[in-house]
Amino acid sequence: MAKQVGPVFITGTIDGIIFYKLGDTYYLRSKGDYKSAKRMRKDPNLKRTMANADRFGVAAKMVKRVYYRQLPGTVRKPGLFARLTGMVNKWLYQGKTKEEAQELLLAHCQKLAARQTTIDVIPSVSATTPVSPPPPTPAPTIRETKPTVAIPAPRVKQARYLSKWKVKRNGRLHIPVTTVGKLSAELELLKE
Repeated sequence: MAKQVGPVFITGTIDGIIFYKLGDTYYLRSKGDYKSAKRMRKDPNLKRTMANADRFGVAAKMVKRVYYRQLPGTVRKPGLFARLTGMVNKWLYQGKTKEEAQELLLAHCQKLAARQTTIDVIPSVSATTPVSPPPPTPAPTIRETKPTVAIPAPRVKQARYLSKWKVKRNGRLHIPVTTVGKLSAELELLKE
């Protein structure tokens, strides 16, 4: 998404470019080529894309059944669902049938659940034998001086715009002093 910069902000559509406001910032984007999902599904140029999307949908449904019904809550963690879906999608892409992929998924999830239960069952060392804290170590008497390192000057963030003009978060236009001086000099030259 490109940000709108300048003294005037627009919302709406002009020549296939959509101007819109999101939060406090104004953006613009180009209009998409496809107007509807129905047209995308029927387009012969997107046949492979839609086949990949269908296969991924099948993989996600398979993982959803196993993930929510058979995996205990202690095993579920952020990112695991996506990782499992990617694995099943890869198996389906390699030519395995749905049944084979389902069996591989169940075997993998059983390994995950077994690994979690073994972690829970293994007693910790502190529970079986009392551990005394280590004896305090004396502080070193000789201090080494660290070499002084020159601190680099703070970098000023440069705007990624064609000019030095910036639109602040509050919507005000900021024109640097050097630009104002150049503008007044250029205007004087134009008057002559």
